Amino acid sequence: MLTSRNVPQLLLAACLSRLAHGMLLFVVVLYAIAEFDSAEVAGLSGAFLTLPGFLVSPLAGAVLDRFGALRAVAMDTTVSAVLVGAIAVLSVFGQLTPAVLYLMLALFSITSPLTDGGIRTLFPQFVPDAAYDRANALDLSTYSVIEVGGPLVAGGLFALSGANPALLTVAAMYGLAALSLSLLRGGTAKADADRGVAQDAAPQEPVQHLLRSAWEGITYLLRNATLRGLAASYAVFQVAYGMLVIIVPVAVAGHVADETSSSRYVGLIWAVLGLAGGTGALLAGKYVRAGLERRFMVGALVLSAVAVYPVSALGSLVALGTGLALFGVMEGTVNVSLMSLRLRRTEPERLGRVMTVSISVNLIGFPVGTSLGGVVVDNGSPARALAVAAALALAAAVCARLLVPKEG
Repeated sequence: MLTSRNVPQLLLAACLSRLAHGMLLFVVVLYAIAEFDSAEVAGLSGAFLTLPGFLVSPLAGAVLDRFGALRAVAMDTTVSAVLVGAIAVLSVFGQLTPAVLYLMLALFSITSPLTDGGIRTLFPQFVPDAAYDRANALDLSTYSVIEVGGPLVAGGLFALSGANPALLTVAAMYGLAALSLSLLRGGTAKADADRGVAQDAAPQEPVQHLLRSAWEGITYLLRNATLRGLAASYAVFQVAYGMLVIIVPVAVAGHVADETSSSRYVGLIWAVLGLAGGTGALLAGKYVRAGLERRFMVGALVLSAVAVYPVSALGSLVALGTGLALFGVMEGTVNVSLMSLRLRRTEPERLGRVMTVSISVNLIGFPVGTSLGGVVVDNGSPARALAVAAALALAAAVCARLLVPKEG
């Protein structure tokens, strides 16, 4: 058993915030489609929910170091609860326009990297050294479960209660996470005292140094041919993935007229995709070897394109679910290949600052994809949008083949 009394509160906060975050994107997309009858609004909502956070995330690690992870995560979860709750309240009173929704989601996104990175850094501060491995394993396992369960819960809750109660539930989860964090005692100061480190022994870093560190990470990525190629390839792949977030609800609605059942099917399909992604990652971890990552990545990207079109566009819910499950398996393979290449071809002493920058650049395509998906679906059809997403996955394969250097 874990011996620290802080572990239950910390795990509860981690689970609540991650489940809320995993649900929010799907609830917002379903809300925009139902409320504004516009895939384009849904796509832009997804972009505003993610893009600002990606842009500021290179500085998130520096902010966590400066102000402390506990304080930063507690602030973010509190702000998230207020903003999501405000969206629901404005909607109830008929005051939520698309422009106001975009603004609220952008404000939410700006602080969200603090929780994404901060939760993981809290475990060393509150868990005894002897129990850290077990706590970390438990943290990872709950994260995997939530990644699959989030869409299921979001779709089911949206179907049962509607948009505004679903949003209020997400807000309540963030609020409970903040409350759980407020119950934690000890932390960094205690850990430093145990190690004999005075709290005021370390000088404060100037802001210029934080900005310089982030800039150095960006310039290193641009100079490193492997990281540059991976960033281009994965960013294009994320455009395709972002499109699917908008295409799937519209495609499901075309097969299922009842809105309640449609929301459930959307959640189920995304849960299957998440489960397939985990399976693909496990398989890739078994078969991908040093020197083979680039080959596996290119092959998985090509197969992911086939999974999106024509398989997902064959005209039935079964075909859509099957295609997205195959896409999930390939996505897991792509992720493992990318992470292995990034770790092996980055100088160890630069890995920390490069990692946050690389992740941000790699994921920048996602909000572009949600926006593009909304435009294409509104001006065409789900099948045409799936074809565009498949073409982007093929383009990502070409980028990986041509831009990522061979081994040696």
